[in-house]
Amino acid sequence: MRIEKVKEHIGAIVTDIDLARPLDGEARKKLYDAVVDNVVLVIRGQEHLTPGQLQAAAEMFGELMEDQNRRYLVDGFPLISVLDNRHLDSKGQPAKVGTNSTWHTDHTNQELPPKFTMLYAVAVPDKGGATSVCNARAAYEALPDSVKLKIDDAKTENTLISSARMATGNPDIVKAQRETAKPPTVHPLVRTHPETGTRAVWFHKAKTETVTGMSPEETQDFLQDLTDRITQPQFCYAHEYRKGDLLIIDDRASLHKAGFDYDHNQHRRLYRMLVRGDRPY
Repeated sequence: MRIEKVKEHIGAIVTDIDLARPLDGEARKKLYDAVVDNVVLVIRGQEHLTPGQLQAAAEMFGELMEDQNRRYLVDGFPLISVLDNRHLDSKGQPAKVGTNSTWHTDHTNQELPPKFTMLYAVAVPDKGGATSVCNARAAYEALPDSVKLKIDDAKTENTLISSARMATGNPDIVKAQRETAKPPTVHPLVRTHPETGTRAVWFHKAKTETVTGMSPEETQDFLQDLTDRITQPQFCYAHEYRKGDLLIIDDRASLHKAGFDYDHNQHRRLYRMLVRGDRPY
């Protein structure tokens, strides 16, 4: 097994490993530590995996949790969800609205959001369609003290989709949010990593209803400005997939987003698995 860093602040690529075969404790620890240390890890050359083997490999990193969108799942594997540019919503329209996505971390509206997001490339376009990941830990450390002072104790109120996004959101998600009786989930805007003790900016812009002391509209503007500050090139890595790549993101120290800069006549299909995390603090 070889692990090679991609950039100073983010990313590493693993080769010469077969996840279809059992790994010993030392190899598992090396992979786990590499995710935490590099924020995002790519394991190459796994195109031969069955869904069962893929799930078993993912479970080496912790207990898997259900994706909250239960509409798109791998048959027989309810813990593996499907991201696909050919998905349709309940009205028969493309499920992913728009040509761009926002930087985010997954499932912030849940009490115990995932600690790792795993994306497995099943079908990929000839070019484009990268998943970009930002080291929000290193980016936080580089912020001016005045910005840190403003955000260190701030809280976010998180819903399935923010009211500011309802006009353009997936209608199935909008409908679910309007029908829910669940109150917003409150989390810190800057969270502490439970294993390293480091701090990172942590939010999902499309799920954040408010930041402490701000209206929903002010919140969206504020989070966009914060996003622009932290997603500097030195802190980001855009991974263009090869079929069989397994991308593992430490959600506790990062933000990520999908790229839409590809020929949408071509197929982009990823399997997603989420490893259950702790309550952010």
